[in-house]
Amino acid sequence: MQSKWIYGLLVFFLCKSITGLADVEGRVINQTDRTDIQELYLDGPYRHCPIDSSAHGIYTIQVGELDPFPVFCNAKMAGPGWTVIARRTNKELNFFRDWDGYKRGFGDIAGDFFIGLDKLHAITKSQNQELYVHLEDFEGNTRYAKYDEFHIESENDQYRMSALGRFTGDAGDSLRVSQNQKFTTYDRDNDQRANGRNCAAEQMCPWWHNDCSHSQPFGIYVDGIVDIMRTGGIYWYHWRGYEYSYKAMQMMVRPKCSCPNKK
Repeated sequence: MQSKWIYGLLVFFLCKSITGLADVEGRVINQTDRTDIQELYLDGPYRHCPIDSSAHGIYTIQVGELDPFPVFCNAKMAGPGWTVIARRTNKELNFFRDWDGYKRGFGDIAGDFFIGLDKLHAITKSQNQELYVHLEDFEGNTRYAKYDEFHIESENDQYRMSALGRFTGDAGDSLRVSQNQKFTTYDRDNDQRANGRNCAAEQMCPWWHNDCSHSQPFGIYVDGIVDIMRTGGIYWYHWRGYEYSYKAMQMMVRPKCSCPNKK
């Protein structure tokens, strides 16, 4: 009788172990051919990217009332804890999209993508955030712009950029003119352009436009100088003006804290 009882316990714990392993394996993020993405076992969902120098790759977070969703956590570019909200590296992904596209988000978080305005609002509402913008030109030069506060309102307020804090960095403060502006797409005109003109439609760039803007990370991807289509590319005015379109752009947010930084 005792041996049967012991056998039953062994079977029970073995089944529990197999179930647990299957659950972990089911939550493994598939590997990609990108060298900077690790295969991660997700113990989340987390509230935000872990403030940990080893937390570089895809994690699951849950904020507000949204269902858990994957994000790319970058711990290499500017210190740990950053959630990538947008990335541009090539011309394959179209960023000239309508309101619904920007509301929901699009692309591949392991490649070029935008996280979506609903998720961005939820992240910035959950706790105070800072913003980091990384730029790279076609000559291999890089610069950055950092803001110590960043908040996006809900769709009820047209995703208005209601907070943009103190600027630091070497790219120049080209986002300031967008502070307190609502988001504009070619099918939803919320900018301050006169005579009913739409900056997103004219410049092929959805953005927080005022009377258009000094920055355009979501513009058309072109190679370098764009003098024949001024203000049409991915520009950041205070570095290389309106007529230069960058090779790479990345936007990231992180909970505002005394976190270690590279810059």
